[in-house]
Amino acid sequence: MRKILSFFLCLALLISAITFVGCNKQNDNISDIPPSQDPQVKTSFMVWDMRPGDIVIPYVDNAWQYLNAEDANVADYVASMKNPTKRIPLTWDFGVEELPDKYIFSYYSSKDPSDVISVTLDKDARSYDLYNLYKDTEYFCSVTYIKGDIQKTLEVGFDTTDIGPRVMSVDGIYNVRDLGGYATESGKETIQGLLYRGGALTPYGKYDSQLSEKGEKVMREVMGIKTDIDVRGKGEESGNITESPITDAKLEYVKLIAYDEIFTVPENVRYVFSLLADKNNYPIYFHCTGGADRTGTLAFLINALLGVSLEDLIHDYEFTTFSVYGERNSASGTKYGTKFQKFLTALNSYEGATLAQKTESYLLSIGVTKQEINNVKGIMLGEISIN
Repeated sequence: MRKILSFFLCLALLISAITFVGCNKQNDNISDIPPSQDPQVKTSFMVWDMRPGDIVIPYVDNAWQYLNAEDANVADYVASMKNPTKRIPLTWDFGVEELPDKYIFSYYSSKDPSDVISVTLDKDARSYDLYNLYKDTEYFCSVTYIKGDIQKTLEVGFDTTDIGPRVMSVDGIYNVRDLGGYATESGKETIQGLLYRGGALTPYGKYDSQLSEKGEKVMREVMGIKTDIDVRGKGEESGNITESPITDAKLEYVKLIAYDEIFTVPENVRYVFSLLADKNNYPIYFHCTGGADRTGTLAFLINALLGVSLEDLIHDYEFTTFSVYGERNSASGTKYGTKFQKFLTALNSYEGATLAQKTESYLLSIGVTKQEINNVKGIMLGEISIN
């Protein structure tokens, strides 16, 4: 395990500037808790389901196996589940019988050490679940036992996997994930936390998706969504709503069609990319009903333009398989695969030596401007700040 940075040094530097919800300033008088009377009890802090090399996998095992298999057919890994997200429980044992007044659990990532999240837990707590972790990121966590003036802290560090998408847990809705975190042919990595894809925020048909109050808080406070793009267009399927279920988010309706049929609505694709080119719209959430076909086609175009590899593009498309919306297979002869291959063939017909160049040629051919393309690239590759 990597050596853990001094968590208290970080907090000491930041505590004067940062206020945490539910977190009290800790007493500077730190003394050790008397050792346990039971010599068999050992102080410990651990992350469940950590892989060799201190790697945490925040999605289900079926998806992990699929992503790591050579020439995998996603049909071989299908399992019945609503969402692929998996909680990451961190557990602790201070080896003492006396309960504390409270625990304070804190964590931060190497991406932004100043963004420390701290929560106060009651005296009976023995674990805390982490969700919505960035991919390919080092995390540092601590839990502090507080009993009067007595404090004792345990610390742990771990890395999240760099394989697959960053999956998001948003209560009430399905198939949500970050478009960022992928390597590109330019050598840069797409930025996480800016652009999200997923399923509907309101019910339609047989699906019970309904963004809950808890889920809305995640989209507003954790994801920071400013723009909600519904690619179904305004109508019965979208519920004809006039405001986004996400507080203060701007609702945009754009009617897209999935797979090769997307090429029949150039003006709508052009409008979507004009929205993506405006840094003031980020972070953005775009969706259809299942976040699979229309959403999947748009997600493919965006990340193809950015230079994400075909393997990662296909993995991202097929990852919907591990959600309530069911199998999405890119292989010809499957329910959706034939349509997918027609789309890919059509995209490959445009001029360019790479898929990224072909995608750019397509977008230019329908009227997306070079400046808009550069803006999308700049935003998603970290060259243009949205702040």
